[in-house]
Amino acid sequence: MENLEKLTKEMAMKEVADIINIASDDESAHSNEDSLHYWFICCVAAGMYEKEEAAEVASIVKSTSEIDFARWCA
Repeated sequence: MENLEKLTKEMAMKEVADIINIASDDESAHSNEDSLHYWFICCVAAGMYEKEEAAEVASIVKSTSEIDFARWCA
């Protein structure tokens, strides 16, 4: 991923809030969830986090699994 921007805790919280706000649109919510998860994985792979920060951001990113929308699309 070129020009990878580090996903901070604040950014992750905003992304999760955005997914909550569009949860009635299954396809968009699922696509945004996938993009958020991919962004986090790329940041981890690039070595952008210390262990504690990675765990904190991971917890925020994982919270999207609690948002109710169909995940069979996108």
